[in-house]
Amino acid sequence: MNLNPRWRWVWRAGAVLLILFLSQSAPGASKTKGAKGGGGSDLSYIIRPELVNAQTNPTLRFPIMSAGGSVFSITYGFLDISESTVRYTVVQPGSKSSHSFQAPRNSLNNIRFGREWLTFKAPKQTKTLIYLPQDRWGSVHTGPGMGAAASRESLGTSSIYKTLLNFEGVLALVKPPPPPAPVVAPPVAPAPTPKPPPPSPPALVLSSPPAAGTNQPVEVEEPTVTIRGVAMDRTGIPVVKINGSPVSMRPQTSEAAEFWSEPIRLQSGDNPIHVVASNSAQMETRLDLVVRYKPKAVPVNPQALGKEDILSLLQGGVPPTHIADVIKQRGIKFSPSADDVKVIREAGGTDELIDAIQQAAPHP
Repeated sequence: MNLNPRWRWVWRAGAVLLILFLSQSAPGASKTKGAKGGGGSDLSYIIRPELVNAQTNPTLRFPIMSAGGSVFSITYGFLDISESTVRYTVVQPGSKSSHSFQAPRNSLNNIRFGREWLTFKAPKQTKTLIYLPQDRWGSVHTGPGMGAAASRESLGTSSIYKTLLNFEGVLALVKPPPPPAPVVAPPVAPAPTPKPPPPSPPALVLSSPPAAGTNQPVEVEEPTVTIRGVAMDRTGIPVVKINGSPVSMRPQTSEAAEFWSEPIRLQSGDNPIHVVASNSAQMETRLDLVVRYKPKAVPVNPQALGKEDILSLLQGGVPPTHIADVIKQRGIKFSPSADDVKVIREAGGTDELIDAIQQAAPHP
């Protein structure tokens, strides 16, 4: 049968009222005088409502259809039940928002549940409602295959009934359990702070000249010597001085550095050398060594001329130029002093001969 949409809605609303009348008049309907009673003790089978405001004011929410005394008073919305209050908020149709209501929960009486419908009296008004999921708002469904939906609506309406009678019990079913108490580990005594090791002087290791640092003098044949080594300290790179003068340093790690001195000119015989390394704790390590300088002997040509040889040649009339050429070829075997040069000049030696003698003189 094709009906105008407006009259189709009226027909459906009338069907709802007819169902309401039959269910309320059916025998076996549950009823109670107030909002508390034994009918809510069995919570084995309920449709669990939505929990809102869980932390501040725990409230259990059901989607419902509310029916008044005429087809024009049917509305759809949410029934919110808290510990102290029952509130119905109309969602559709929007023009009937005035059908919303709120009442103290302990003011409800004559709470009845028969088949799918629930009725109760609030101050100055009677309310009739049925559990209806939101996807079914706005229409009445009849016909084959609707048994499961009707059974669910009946179970949902029964759940609202039990919530009105036993709010705390239903809330306990839907409210998440409190978080477990934090596990507090027993205090752990802090590990004792290790005492810093006592300060110690830096370490010195000499690498040049070879065998330096022993109790015996170090013998060299060169006129200069360079002192080399490594200085180490756990507090940082120490400062090294040789005979009171700072030396050149090249860090190898954060605690060690190579050092070396400028060439030290030696005197013939023993030359004392003092190496001192100091750290930030003003602790010092000192090494004293002796470098013994022995000049390298210069080989002498057996045909080299001595002082007397040169004087004999001059007295024998040999030209000084010829004597100078012989000295350049053979050398001399003495170290001429100022007196030796004077005697050779008095014997007839020229500047050319004196220059040849001085150039051929052996050097230490």
